[in-house]
Amino acid sequence: MKDSRGDNRLRVSIMLKSVMVGYIFSLASFLILALLVTFTSLSENVVPTITQVVVIIGIAITGAYSAMKSGSKGWLYGIISGILYIIVLIAISWIAIDGFAFDKYVLAKLALGIVAGAIGGMIGINLVR
Repeated sequence: MKDSRGDNRLRVSIMLKSVMVGYIFSLASFLILALLVTFTSLSENVVPTITQVVVIIGIAITGAYSAMKSGSKGWLYGIISGILYIIVLIAISWIAIDGFAFDKYVLAKLALGIVAGAIGGMIGINLVR
């Protein structure tokens, strides 16, 4: 009988690394956005839209990375990675924001994480082949 504990640890490791990769991309993008808003005439009105785009791309990168490393079931690993990305984002928001409420916007973010993660996972699994 094969022991799958090592395989499960590997999958968890892949998930955590993929979330870190997604957050590194997001943080680097937000730093560039902050510099652009500060030192150019870029309007602050575009910040929420760009933030949403960066989060979507970060989740897709997270899903793609986990799918590439897992080698199979890209959409599933993408969804799980997207959910983990959003859970970390919710935890940070809950800690950092006074009056944080679990409402329809949080559920929309969770749905966004599932969809973007699945798409990223599908892309990632096809990049390996």
